[in-house]
Amino acid sequence: MNIAEAERRTGLTRANIRFYEKEGLLTPTRGDYTEDDVQTLRKIMLLRRLRLSVPDIRAIESGAKALPEAAAGQLDVLQGDIRESEQAYAMCRAICEDRAEWNGLDVD
Repeated sequence: MNIAEAERRTGLTRANIRFYEKEGLLTPTRGDYTEDDVQTLRKIMLLRRLRLSVPDIRAIESGAKALPEAAAGQLDVLQGDIRESEQAYAMCRAICEDRAEWNGLDVD
């Protein structure tokens, strides 16, 4: 299949597909994409949604890092993000409830 079909099948843009090729995550033969290439792109998309880095994905794909190990590391990152989001939510809620204004905003 050509790149347009790979785009259609994955929902990725041509630029994204080319980026993953450049990063060595995908190696189509002479611009022809196989079903395996499409499945690789779908796996990459899933891992990117989990916010794994391209280097981590490359390490997982090559076997240098185990997927459960990478996922465990990502759990710690996501837990930190959850705490930060909860704090931001609480601050926004307090601003709304207090009907705070710029001039009266207490940053402490």
